[in-house]
This record gives sequence, C-alpha cells and structure tokens, in this order.
Amino acid sequence: MQNPFHQHLDELNELLVDMARRVADAIERASAALLEGDTAAAEAVVAEDQHVNALQFRVDDRIIELMTQYDAVASDLRFVLGAVRISVDLERMGDLAKHVAKSVLLRAPAAVIPDSLRPDFAAMGAAAGRVAEKLVVVLEDQDQLLATQMGLDDDELDAIQERIHAQLPGLGYGPQTAGDVALLARFFERFGDHAVRISHQVVYAVTGDVHLDRS
Repeated sequence: MQNPFHQHLDELNELLVDMARRVADAIERASAALLEGDTAAAEAVVAEDQHVNALQFRVDDRIIELMTQYDAVASDLRFVLGAVRISVDLERMGDLAKHVAKSVLLRAPAAVIPDSLRPDFAAMGAAAGRVAEKLVVVLEDQDQLLATQMGLDDDELDAIQERIHAQLPGLGYGPQTAGDVALLARFFERFGDHAVRISHQVVYAVTGDVHLDRS
C-alpha cells in the first residue's frame, strides 16, 4: 500500500501533467487562431489561461505541504523542488500561448501575419504543438529518453525563427507588421525554450544529473 507521502507526490505530478495538457491545448488553439484569424478561439485561449494560473497556485500549496509535513529523501526532495521550477515554466508557456491569441484579437479583423509567412508560422505552430504533447508524456511517465530529445524539437523552432527574421528586411513590411511577426516568432521560440528547461528538471529529478541550461 502506498504511503501518504508518495501518494501526495503522485498528486503533485498529476497537477503538473494537468497544467501541461492545458498548455498543449492552448498553444495548438492559439496557433490555429493565428492562421485562421479565429477571434472566438483566441478569446477562449485567453480565458482558459486563468485555469493554468490556478493550477500553479495548487502546485505551490501542495509543495508547501510536502516540505513542511514530511522528511523527504534526496530523490523525492529533488522532485519536489523541481516541481517549483516546472510549474513556473508551464505557467509561462501558458502566457506565451495567450500572447499569441491576444495578437489575433489586437489586429482583428485584419490578419496578424502576411500570407507570405503563413507556411513558416504553420510550421512553428506544428513544432510547438509537438513539443507540448511530448512534454505531457515526459511529465506523466518521467520519460528520460524523450526528455533528452526535447532539444531537437526546440532546435526546429529556433531555425524557423531565424528563417523568419532573415526574410523580414527583404519583404518590405511596415514597422507594425514587422514588429508583430518578430514578436510572434519570439513567443513560439520561447515556448520551446521553457519546454527544454522542464525536460532538464525531469532528468535531474529522476537521476540527479545536472544539465546546464543556457536557454
């Protein structure tokens, strides 16, 4: 029979997985809203972000409970402390999805991105969605192998961002469009960076191996 401490650890991880699922849904819906100019979907993403924030508060409460009521061994303590950082990164990923959605609302009914860059942003949205879905598995299964591979997906986001930036000077967009495009590319790129940071935390929690994060 599972002892109360490890039961609470499992409940803590379930909260993180719930956050990750909501973040994955948010970035996928925000990406679709961006490409389709769907303001209803964008509004839903903005509204749903409060649930991610509420889950972060629940994670914080559970961590305080675990830290004050139990004596944790080193491996469990690594997980509990790692959960603090993971919840912060997940909350920021939710914010980035919200920023994408808000961009749609800010420019409606006009399109935020020009037609010539739609393929690049479609690719960014798809890559961010894959990152988010993999992150759910990493957290749910403590999958170290998948966690170590997260950087490959993040590299794809970095490469697309660089490609978008390289095109901007020659496309002749005005400052508003160029600014919107650069910010949106940055939102997606940072989304991937946070996923990599979380993956590093999972590997550390499970193995104790430290991975220096320069993102």
